[in-house]
Amino acid sequence: MGCLKKNYYFSSFFWSTLQKILTAIVGFVSVPLLLKYYGSENYGILSLAVACNGYMHLLDLGMNVGAVRYFSLWWSQNNTEKVNRVARTNITFYSIIAFVNAALLVSLAYWGESLFSTSHDQFLQLRTCLFILALFSMLSWGTTTFQQLLIAAKKLAYTSQIQIFQTLLKLALVGLVFKLELSLTSYFFVLTLIISCLIIPYALKCRKDKLIDSIKPAFYWKDFKVVIIFCLSIFLLSLFQVTASQSRPIILGIFSTDGPLVNTEFRILEVVPQLIITISATVSSMFLPKTTELIAKGAQTDICKFAYKWTFLTTIITCCLCFPFILGANEVLSAYVGNHYSYLSAWFMLWVFITFIQMHCTPAYSLILAKGETKVLICITGCSCILSLILNIIFAERYGVGSAIIAYSIYVMLNMISYYFIFYSRILGLSKIKIIVSFFKPTLLAFIALVIVYLLHLENFFKGRDLRVTYIVVFMLKTFCWVLLYYILMVLFKQISIKNKEIITIYD
Repeated sequence: MGCLKKNYYFSSFFWSTLQKILTAIVGFVSVPLLLKYYGSENYGILSLAVACNGYMHLLDLGMNVGAVRYFSLWWSQNNTEKVNRVARTNITFYSIIAFVNAALLVSLAYWGESLFSTSHDQFLQLRTCLFILALFSMLSWGTTTFQQLLIAAKKLAYTSQIQIFQTLLKLALVGLVFKLELSLTSYFFVLTLIISCLIIPYALKCRKDKLIDSIKPAFYWKDFKVVIIFCLSIFLLSLFQVTASQSRPIILGIFSTDGPLVNTEFRILEVVPQLIITISATVSSMFLPKTTELIAKGAQTDICKFAYKWTFLTTIITCCLCFPFILGANEVLSAYVGNHYSYLSAWFMLWVFITFIQMHCTPAYSLILAKGETKVLICITGCSCILSLILNIIFAERYGVGSAIIAYSIYVMLNMISYYFIFYSRILGLSKIKIIVSFFKPTLLAFIALVIVYLLHLENFFKGRDLRVTYIVVFMLKTFCWVLLYYILMVLFKQISIKNKEIITIYD
C-alpha cells in the first residue's frame, strides 16, 4: 500500500511536471516567433481575449474544487451511484454555464470597444477572437466534468499525458503559421479547437474506467445540492482569486497609456510564473483527494505529518523552480524575446519571487480546502483582492506592467500572513513554528546558494557575445552551479541524505 502511494505521488508529479516543462519550452520557442510574425501590439490582442475568457471561469462557481472533493469522498465510502448521479448532473450544469459564457463573450464583442485602449482595427480582431471563444464554449466547459472525475480517481498522470500530446499539436500549429501564412484569427481558431478537443479522450477514459455510467446529462438536483452549497463558498474564494489574477491584463488594457503594448509585456513576463503556478496547482490537484481522505478520517497525527513533510518538499521544489530564474532573469528575457526587453528584469524577478512565496503553502492550503471551513479565508482574500485592484488601477499609468506585479504582490503577502497566523493553528491544529521551519530552512539555503553564484559573475566569461545561444548557455551554467551548490548545502546541513540510492528528508 505504501508503495502504491509513492507511485501515485511520483507518477502524478512526474507526468504533470513534464507536461508543464514541455508547455514552457513550446512557449519559449513559439511566443518570440509569433511576436515577431504578428507584431507586439497585434499579439497583445490575444492576451486580452484570453484574459477576458479566463475571467469568465468564475462561472465555475467553485465546482472544480468542490466536485473533486466530493467525488473523492464518495469513492472512499464506495458510494459510486451518487458519483454517477452528481457527475451527470454536473454535465447539465456546465452546459448551462457554457451558454452563459458564450452570451457574455458575444455581448462583449459587440459592445465592449469603449472598454479597451485599442484602435478600431485592433478591436475588430479582438471581436473575432471573442466570437471564436464563444463558439467553442460548450466543448471547453464540457471537458471540466470528466477532468474532475479523473483527478478525483487519482488519474492525474493520464490527464497530463493527454495534455503533452495537446502541447505537441500547439507546437505543430506554430509551424503551420509560417508555412501557410495563417492570419492571427486563423491561428487563434485552430488553437482554441485543439484546446477544446480535450473533451474526447477525457470522456472516453471516464467511460472505459467506469467512472461515470453515461455521458447523457441528468437532473439529480437534490444530490447535486450538497456539492453546490459547498462550492458557493469556494466560488466566493475563486471570485477573489481569479479577479486578483485575471483582472491584471484587463486593467492594464483599460488604464495604461498603451493597452496592447503593455499587455504584450505582461504576456512575456507571465510565462515563467505561470509555469510555476500551474505545476504547483497540479500538485494541489494531486493533494486534494489525499487530504480529503485524511480530513474524513480525522487522523490529526497524519494530518500534521502530511503538512510538515510536504511543506518542506514543496518548498524545495519551488526553490528549484524559482531561484534559477531569479538568478538568471536578464539571460532568460534576452534569450526569450531579445535583450531590448531586458529592462523588464526587475519586474520579472519580483514576479517569480512572489510566486515562490505563494506556492510553497500548497499542501496546507489543500488541507484548508478539504476541511471546508473557508469563511474567514473568503473575507481576507476579498479584502486583499480589492486592495490589489485599487493599487493596480492607481499605478497602471505610472508603472505600466509593473503595477500589476506590485498589486499582486500585496495580494499574495496578505494571504500568506493570514495562512500562518490564523488558519494553520486555529483550523488545522498545526504548529505555526513547525510550518515556518519547514519553509525557512530550505529557503535560507537556497538564498545562500543564490548569493554565492551571483557573486561569481559567470556572465563575465561570455561578455560581448550578444547571441541568443550565449544567453541560454549562461542561464544553464548559472542554474547548474546553483542546483549543485544547493544540493551540497542541503546535505551538509542534514536536510536531506542519500541512503540506499534514495533521497531521504529530515521528515522521513
